Amino acid sequence: MAATNFLKRGFTMVELLIAMSIMLTMLVLTATAYQLYTNSWQRDLSKIEQSYQDFRYNELLLDAMQAILPLAVTDQGSQAYYFLGREEGFTAVTYAPIFNLGYPAVIRVFRETNDDGSYRLVYEEASLQHTVLKSSEQTLPFTYRKIINENISDLSFSYFGWKDITARIASQTDMDNGDGSTPQWFDEYDALNRRLHPQKVKVVMAGFTLEFAVPDRSRINISPEDAENPV
Repeated sequence: MAATNFLKRGFTMVELLIAMSIMLTMLVLTATAYQLYTNSWQRDLSKIEQSYQDFRYNELLLDAMQAILPLAVTDQGSQAYYFLGREEGFTAVTYAPIFNLGYPAVIRVFRETNDDGSYRLVYEEASLQHTVLKSSEQTLPFTYRKIINENISDLSFSYFGWKDITARIASQTDMDNGDGSTPQWFDEYDALNRRLHPQKVKVVMAGFTLEFAVPDRSRINISPEDAENPV
């Protein structure tokens, strides 16, 4: 009988308000939890996207460096190669640039120092789409720039090749005098002065060593007369 009376009586206003308050609290908690989950998912997704982009640019940089082209240009009236290597980076021509695809480009790959003493690896690109690179003194617009890696503890570049064109010719004519007539590693390599491009480029980055070969075109520019009468 008591249960029947309770069912007939229904809910009081206070009970209804309590039930609605509990339901509203549950809805607020659920919406807050969903918002927190959504924000966390977006952050994780952003990190995944950033990691993918970093990996992608590292792969593209590797492609660009492996596609270095020993391009001959005019330097003070003589023929030389367009390559300048220093311990902090290098400038070269590649046929696989990162940004303006389908055309060769002059690229600069180098380090910059952060405030805490660490380094960042920087890539800059000047497309040769509308430019014919003929002279070493040409001014090129480096319109593209990308920081490939940041907070690198150590970063350096070195170059493997002949000391100069004289040493290369001597090696081909059995005139090895024991003074630079074999390829070796250098911290700097100015192809304009040496009249040769390096055969390899090495990058040491945070203890990891990346080494790749540069196509050898120097034989094309060594005439029989040069071989017989080295400078």
